[in-house]
Amino acid sequence: MNICIITEYFPHSEDLEIKGGVEVCAFNEARELSKYNNITVLTSHDENNSEEFYLEDIHVICCGSKHNYTQKGSFIQRLRFMYDAYKEAIKLKDIDIVIGYNFITYLVAWRVSRKLGIPIVARYHDVWIGRWVETMGITGLFGDIMERYFLSRDIDLALPVSDYTHENLLPYLPADRIKTVHNIVDFPLVKSEKYDKPTISCVARLVEYKRVDDLIRAVEIVKEEIPDIQCKIIGTGPMDEELKKLTTEKKLDDNIEFLGFIEKHEDVMKVVNSSDVFCLPSIVEGFGIVVIEAMSLKTPFVAAKIPPVVEASGKKGGLFFEPKNYVELSNQILKLLNDKELYEKLQTEGFQQSQNYSREAIGLKLNDIFNNLKIDKK
Repeated sequence: MNICIITEYFPHSEDLEIKGGVEVCAFNEARELSKYNNITVLTSHDENNSEEFYLEDIHVICCGSKHNYTQKGSFIQRLRFMYDAYKEAIKLKDIDIVIGYNFITYLVAWRVSRKLGIPIVARYHDVWIGRWVETMGITGLFGDIMERYFLSRDIDLALPVSDYTHENLLPYLPADRIKTVHNIVDFPLVKSEKYDKPTISCVARLVEYKRVDDLIRAVEIVKEEIPDIQCKIIGTGPMDEELKKLTTEKKLDDNIEFLGFIEKHEDVMKVVNSSDVFCLPSIVEGFGIVVIEAMSLKTPFVAAKIPPVVEASGKKGGLFFEPKNYVELSNQILKLLNDKELYEKLQTEGFQQSQNYSREAIGLKLNDIFNNLKIDKK
């Protein structure tokens, strides 16, 4: 088949620089589907790349004006991307299916599907209706309106990444148009030694709903029992300066290191692999792919107890805490660091659970779904 994927962000080189979970999902699935199909990806411009290029067997076309990665704001640039992506898509020949990967691209994909008379698929990570403003501030109103409008359209198929998101889609779409397909986890093959001091790692965008401040407060408590505790935080975002200020106020500058954006995914995973504990304090996740990656590296996790992460982990490989409760978070971290028998048990069962997300199995499942959708549409 000829498949068109529309995703706001996508790697622009063989270094596979990726900034978020949606982009990881889009790249992994494009690469796997390219084994069986011709894949064209429409994505936004990167400041350092050309208008059009190939990444492995994937044809990538850049649309809109050049702009940096963002999750909110940049309305003019994002609208320009949507318009240009639509214009590029309808020029493509013999496209069989169009897939949107986030709320910015869902409507573009839907318009393309109507124009070309082909099926539209929405790869759904989370339903944010009713939570946009709370999570993103007043700018979230735009997202809420767009998502409600999209889900009121005639959508051929939604593919949620979890049963949790599946359930949240049921009020808006017919059950027979929703099929859960978990994310591919591209298991990192990295080698690195454990850090000399007990270390927690965290990979998260520095935005409010990721709750990195809860981790900082938890480290303050852990430090009382383990004075040399270390915490390495990977990610950037609008709360960067605020979180660094909180770290200084808590007198944790010798304990917490902000590593910023690490370009190579392999290097991110080396940090996770070298750590004793991986922490995901986020209260909003579509799947929690980095938790599965940590499990595959036999690094036990501590995560906020939210349905998508509980589902993805299978309740194995780590410990949970009540969302926003940094005291309980600190207790769970200490439990992992102080209980060797529990630690080794979670390492073993977590690794076994992680193997359920192989790219081969999920790639074949997606390919079968798309082939059947094409036949049904005819």
